[in-house]
Amino acid sequence: MGKLKIKKFSTKAESDKWLIDNQPLLKAQRRSVPKFTDGHDYGFTSFAVNERGERLKAEEIIDNPDIDNGTLKVKCVINATNILDSHRDLHLPGIWKKSLSEKKLIYLCQEHDLTFKGIISDEIKAYTETMSFKDLGFSFEGNTECLIFDAIIHKDRNEFMYNQYLKGYVRNHSVRMDYVKEYFCMETDNPDGVQFQENWNKYAPQVANKECLDTITWFYAVTEAKVRDEGSAVVKGSCSVTPTLEVTAENKGQAEDDSLDNKREPDDSTPKTEVKRRFI
Repeated sequence: MGKLKIKKFSTKAESDKWLIDNQPLLKAQRRSVPKFTDGHDYGFTSFAVNERGERLKAEEIIDNPDIDNGTLKVKCVINATNILDSHRDLHLPGIWKKSLSEKKLIYLCQEHDLTFKGIISDEIKAYTETMSFKDLGFSFEGNTECLIFDAIIHKDRNEFMYNQYLKGYVRNHSVRMDYVKEYFCMETDNPDGVQFQENWNKYAPQVANKECLDTITWFYAVTEAKVRDEGSAVVKGSCSVTPTLEVTAENKGQAEDDSLDNKREPDDSTPKTEVKRRFI
């Protein structure tokens, strides 16, 4: 999604009127190109932790030759609901249900580069999992529905990104997506914006990073979207609740291509080393 062209006014009343009158145009702009959930965020970040939940120093997550056998299994959060992102979008639980049920081929890419050079893996199991923000390393209250990729990464496919994951450097992810169902939410006393105020009253309480509501008076609540071919490792995402959760050495095996709405049970048929890293 390109940046919305929002006209600036000297008063909130003028701004509200323009936003109300131009909703068809703004929604057309939003849907004209895919959205990438990378770019500027609201100032919180992901970081690596050990099994006790303690933040790791850089020297503690350097390359370990004991697990560098050429194949990694990575569990990463590609997107998270209930976070107001820098696109002024609030993704809501159930947003990916229909899209994942289509079971199409999905890639893990480097910074949305859907080319042979940019693909990290096409061995992806995509599903959703509900987790608490605190379990993800954030202080927000409540839970979030995470879009998860379990990916098998081969060193000979994308050696650079293989090493980035191995060393714990990948802290954010992003999804390429298309909007399907969304609701404009605005805090306004304009009589023509009654429905938008009702939307605000309904969806604003579901924002976990509530401090963002202190500085804005409108956003979009997105209840359905499509994964557009890929999710990516990015330096900084518009939603920073997108960490790498686990990096495990794999002796063999491939991620299943079924999409689930719940956490899948571990596959005991795939031999693993005992070394596992958990990143948040």
